[in-house]
Amino acid sequence: MTQLDAPQDNGNAAVPGTPANPPTTRASLRQQRRRAGRTRTWWIVGVVAAVAVAAGATIGIVASSSASPPAKPPPAASTNTPAGLIDRSHNFPSPYVLTGGSKDYLYTGGNAPGKGLLVPVRSFTSLNHLSTATNAMPTVPPGSWGWVWTADVQKAASGYAMWFTTQYPARLNPEGVPNQCIGNATSSSPLGPFTPSSGPIICQTWGSIDPRSVIAPDGTHYLIWKADTNADKAAVIPTTIWEQQLAPNGITLLGSPRLIATATQPWEGALAESPDMVDLGGTYYLFFSGNTSLGANNGVGMMTCTSIQGPCNDIRTAAFIGSNSQGTGPGEESLFQQNGNTWLLYSPNAIFGTYYFRPLAVARVVAGTHGPYVAAFHGAVPGV
Repeated sequence: MTQLDAPQDNGNAAVPGTPANPPTTRASLRQQRRRAGRTRTWWIVGVVAAVAVAAGATIGIVASSSASPPAKPPPAASTNTPAGLIDRSHNFPSPYVLTGGSKDYLYTGGNAPGKGLLVPVRSFTSLNHLSTATNAMPTVPPGSWGWVWTADVQKAASGYAMWFTTQYPARLNPEGVPNQCIGNATSSSPLGPFTPSSGPIICQTWGSIDPRSVIAPDGTHYLIWKADTNADKAAVIPTTIWEQQLAPNGITLLGSPRLIATATQPWEGALAESPDMVDLGGTYYLFFSGNTSLGANNGVGMMTCTSIQGPCNDIRTAAFIGSNSQGTGPGEESLFQQNGNTWLLYSPNAIFGTYYFRPLAVARVVAGTHGPYVAAFHGAVPGV
């Protein structure tokens, strides 16, 4: 297995590089690290307008009101709940769906050591009806702190491959703080048990987080992730997104890592993370979470990419989805495609308790003349 480091990180350029109440979340951990000894000077340009709360467990939102350039995208096809809350009763940080077969699988961020499942997974045939969560990876990754988040799972040449983020106390950044790094694991079943690697696989100078796999039309797998340069508390270093090809086994990195995107827009606060890429109408779009995870300025952003291997252009001056009636900040997002639909998952801060449970929200994304926009569900529900 290849372990990646980036000695060329000099902290001056684009480099390779807890709430009071339980449950503790991955976002709260990272929030503590970002805010300590650091002052943000950039402010959000705009957020998505809030709309009325719909009946039952759904809440409506609208697409971002501007994009520059190109001209702003068209409005949602209908204002009748273009996005909805699937479940308010559980915590769904960093949601991710694996499709295929007779069932689909929802993975979410885990819990602090001793406080719950390490990698919760729920199977479903309709996202409205999730199974009880089980532990996809019951074994703590060797040498890690024992807290796993941003799990990504794909069918590989033999079995299933998982990539995840955790913290490794022995891997220190230049300020002496343990790095968050990326590891991987394998299993014969999407439900696990996944067996983790013996140590970090990708760990740049300031750490590496948020792995997401992308599959090209020819079946080639790629991994994208974020270099955790905002772990540097002495300076504001715009974060960067990286890509590298994977072997058919889903866990071996091929070639060299490639820089594909950098946070450049003021609304992002120099922070673009939780990257995920999707092909919409023949164009690749990189979605990401911009600005502080638990702040009102947080939003889901979007860049247009030349290819899976980039480059991706950061040109939108506002979030694609921002703070709305669901709560403060949509948090980390992911996308999956099924039955002709493209679904975007995210987990806003709860409307019934700041920084407590993060409910699961889903939006349908459509490629229009002026780019992707949030569209109405049209009766479709994610599921096999």
